[in-house]
Amino acid sequence: MVEASGLLQPTPGAARPSTPAIGEVAAFGDRQTGQLDKANADKAGAGAILSLCEKRNAEAIDAATPKGLLRRIFG
Repeated sequence: MVEASGLLQPTPGAARPSTPAIGEVAAFGDRQTGQLDKANADKAGAGAILSLCEKRNAEAIDAATPKGLLRRIFG
């Protein structure tokens, strides 16, 4: 599920400034920060999907585990 979401794909860095002018360098910094924000959001999304899957799997295992007398007999 996480692979299909594209969240594991690397987030490309911002394009480097074409000139060493301070305005270009500052704009590059802003763009790079935006790319970092995207990458962090991807990680948060992947973590949320993983947590939901782990919770669902734990609930399924718990539901499939014999309880009470059945557990004493078959456990």
